[in-house]
Amino acid sequence: MSADHQARSRASGERLTDKIKSLAGVRSVLLTHDEAAHDDAGLLVLWDTEPPAGDEDELLDGVEFRITHRRVATVDQWIADVIGGADPDLVKQHLIATIRDGVVLHDTGLIPAWTARTGRYPDELASAMVRAHLNFRSSGQRSRMLERGDLLPLAQDRLDTARNVLLVLFGLNRIWFAHPGFAGVSRLAESLPLAPAGLPARLDALFTATPASSVPAADALISETLILIARHLPDAGAATALARLSRFTGRA
Repeated sequence: MSADHQARSRASGERLTDKIKSLAGVRSVLLTHDEAAHDDAGLLVLWDTEPPAGDEDELLDGVEFRITHRRVATVDQWIADVIGGADPDLVKQHLIATIRDGVVLHDTGLIPAWTARTGRYPDELASAMVRAHLNFRSSGQRSRMLERGDLLPLAQDRLDTARNVLLVLFGLNRIWFAHPGFAGVSRLAESLPLAPAGLPARLDALFTATPASSVPAADALISETLILIARHLPDAGAATALARLSRFTGRA
């Protein structure tokens, strides 16, 4: 988002908030940015009472806002699920990331308390996040797709590989899932301290490689990711997944 668009979004968001915060039951309003929608902005409105059903779109001063409503009790429960129950649900994590990263335009004390509660990414959640996304296909499955000329399933495998690599690395690095559309994959990959060497370029290469070269590229990326996880989160199941992958790739 450009600095000019960011400033216009902030100013327009404040104008919308002036109207919204006077509604009965509104506790907080956050300005958010939808990475998947590029320059568009959003407002997260938090209610004590039952909020309006569904999201709303509003155009103001050339800025299109997606207005999302959540009940405070729901947010409290979701944070408890994730922090206390190690629930790796991506929708719940995205909400936590939005609360932590959003710009507060109106608040009655909720946001600092929630930010403090989510300040530490629990070890149990890191392991749960990894286990939830270890469903990589084997090299043998990819090779058979290639041999049969099943290019559409092979293309889907490239997407699944990139997605799952990023998700398990988010868990390993204890980073809240903030990008449901996976926009800006290169920037996401660059932000990870623990990751296979050259991760951004290798993720990009998965989508530009020929079908034949994408199979070994995916194998290598998955293998290196699993080795990292097995080293730093030994109880997350990566060693078992690596052994399964190795049976099909000829690696020891």
